[in-house]
Amino acid sequence: MLKRRKRYNQRYILLALLAIIIIILLIFLIVVKVNKNKERKIEEARQAEIERIRLEEEKKQEEIRLAKQKEKEEEDNATGVIYLTFDDGPTTTTTPKILDILDEKGVKATFFVLHYDEKGEELIKREQESGHTIALHGYSHEYKDVYSSPDACIESFKKLQEQVYETTGIKPNIIRFPGGSSNTISRKYYDGIMTEVTQRALNEGFSYFDWSIDSGDSGGAKTSDKVYSNVISNLRASKKNVVLMHDFSGNNKTVGALAGIIDYAKENGYVFRRITDETEPIRHKVNN
Repeated sequence: MLKRRKRYNQRYILLALLAIIIIILLIFLIVVKVNKNKERKIEEARQAEIERIRLEEEKKQEEIRLAKQKEKEEEDNATGVIYLTFDDGPTTTTTPKILDILDEKGVKATFFVLHYDEKGEELIKREQESGHTIALHGYSHEYKDVYSSPDACIESFKKLQEQVYETTGIKPNIIRFPGGSSNTISRKYYDGIMTEVTQRALNEGFSYFDWSIDSGDSGGAKTSDKVYSNVISNLRASKKNVVLMHDFSGNNKTVGALAGIIDYAKENGYVFRRITDETEPIRHKVNN
């Protein structure tokens, strides 16, 4: 009797162990299935995110393509194209007024900036947020420093490039030499520097721009009327008109002339563009 009971107990124990093993296996299979489902859902979500990003990028590229197509159509039907460029900023007295006018008129422009302080940093950010091109005019505008050597000139652009990068997250490679590439004052400090540094700038990945119309706002033009007439009298149909202007401190002449220049140009069929990496450069003949 005891032996029989012992055999029954052993059988129950074995059955219990078997049941436990079966339960453990079932739990394991359930866990494996749940994990696989989780992995599948994670992978599906990852693929969905990749697809979403791809579609967004395709949409973005299509929007860019359509915008460029629209711009080209506008340019083909326009009297001519105008690139407004402003050197020597940003300044708190002039730059905000120019930006206000550009915003009001719906015009994008190009700002060839110099080294700036904290107040200037806010203006640089505003230029970027408004869709203008931020280009480089140099860390310094002192000819004796900039043109003391080719190394000094290139370093002036690179230092400013780094500052703009810290402000905007973008490293501009569009530059304008102080005085333009055709300046001869540089000969006073380093004979032949412009011949050397223009080529070196290109080798360093920069693209330099001069201008085809000088507003005279940093020289002979003493009034807003004169700035206005200097620009509109030199506009040329079917050509790229790169206008040299300035947003240095207190330049009320240009502030006073800008809206009228834009209105005249629009009324006469011109369109405005900002300089980009795709813009064909306007360059002067190098004289040193």
